[in-house]
Amino acid sequence: MAHVGGSLRRHAWIAALCIVVLALTMGVAVAQGTRIPADAVDAFHAALRNKDTAGALSLLDRGLVVFEFGVADPTAEAYAFQHLPLDIDVAVATQWKLLSRRVGGEGNERWVLSTYHVTGKLTDETAIDQTLLETAILRRTGDTFRIVHLHWSTNDPLFQAQTQGKGTQSKSR
Repeated sequence: MAHVGGSLRRHAWIAALCIVVLALTMGVAVAQGTRIPADAVDAFHAALRNKDTAGALSLLDRGLVVFEFGVADPTAEAYAFQHLPLDIDVAVATQWKLLSRRVGGEGNERWVLSTYHVTGKLTDETAIDQTLLETAILRRTGDTFRIVHLHWSTNDPLFQAQTQGKGTQSKSR
């Protein structure tokens, strides 16, 4: 029986890897509508809320680097396998209200700076009520913007401890 379980896990892992590769290389229909940088950021958040892994990945550039509360995902693949599933869980369990946004850059390189008020409860019943800062850097390829870099931070020390494994074991954005 252990061999069957191992075989199933291996097949599931291969299937997940195929989804990541397809989404990163081909771009799903969601990404085709992101001709404005802020729209790409909003579409990414919507994909997370809708548990749309392929849609979220389609909005990410192959050169993605994510800085998330003191932890770095150096590639899109690392983010897809390490933190994206957890970010989806948090997005589903919380409400994000956009408080402010600035957009800048020129040509094919743009940035979107957003401040959100995030509220809700994680699956372990940990309440979230905080201000979250997000920096997104985007690159245009053809007429579509994709996210090259994301950086999330907050000044909430308890949340920082949780996300860095110093508090409860819940991982959140």
